[in-house]
Amino acid sequence: MLGVAMSKVMTMGEAISANVEDGAFLFIGGYICRTPFAAIHELIRQGKKDLTITRSNAADDFDMLIGAGCVKRFIATFLSLGLYGLARCYRRSIEQGIPHKIELEEYTNLSLPMMLMAGSMGMPFIPVKDMVGTDLLKVKSFMGDDKYKVIDSPFDGTPTLLVPALKPDVAIIHVQQADEEGNAQMWGIGGDCKVGANAAAKVIVSAERIVGRDVVGKDPSRTIVPSMKVAAVVEEPFGSHPGYTPGFYDVDLNFGYLYQQASGTVEGFGEFLEEWVFGVEDRTAYTQHFIERFGYARFRELQAEFDYGYPVSYSY
Repeated sequence: MLGVAMSKVMTMGEAISANVEDGAFLFIGGYICRTPFAAIHELIRQGKKDLTITRSNAADDFDMLIGAGCVKRFIATFLSLGLYGLARCYRRSIEQGIPHKIELEEYTNLSLPMMLMAGSMGMPFIPVKDMVGTDLLKVKSFMGDDKYKVIDSPFDGTPTLLVPALKPDVAIIHVQQADEEGNAQMWGIGGDCKVGANAAAKVIVSAERIVGRDVVGKDPSRTIVPSMKVAAVVEEPFGSHPGYTPGFYDVDLNFGYLYQQASGTVEGFGEFLEEWVFGVEDRTAYTQHFIERFGYARFRELQAEFDYGYPVSYSY
């Protein structure tokens, strides 16, 4: 007999409190789009500390966590504010130890997703080629000699670079939709989101909308995380702002510039957190504050026009 479906729906505050401990190793999704900003803000509100964080293509979400003092270690490819230039909090941490100096281990933008892929497949390591001949092999931090290994290939004897699998304690991802059990579906740029989520011991799913199991079943190929991996599901509309979620809203370039300017100084960054993180209790209050500050018309301008993809037949 089939088991009864169990709802894992809760608030973001409950999800973070129950599943993220100080010192945890986190994969945080958001490769260019679908950044889980609602979760980032909640991590900061709850004062989580000594976190190890990872994702390729890290951006303002990681910069914010570092500036808020939540991060101890960062397994990175790079961290940039994109159109807005260098990440200010990240740079202050590395150069000046403000609020403290994080430990940094760097890989390439291909090797890191492959390390997560190895973790998702239960493999202990994976061979890579794109780091060979680079200065990344000359710099080791907290991973020491375990950053990589070079062996002779058992097949032809050629030198082969191996990197370890990454297996985070918790993955936090934002998707377009999920059901109450946690079957999570996304579309748009995928990046390392699928492998990162499945490499983790458990997953917190933030979703623009919660749908029925029947909706998930109509297009199962969009499911990137099965319910058995998921510890919490949070319905969080506008949860990726100021980033974008394909099909829901566009990137907010004006807000991104606002963050860039605010994070330029320690004082400005602190004022930003007071207004947009500590000054609002959850994402609903955040969205309301955004509308009050910038107007409903600005909020509406970000919303995506609805458009279907070409229909697919699943008949035999």
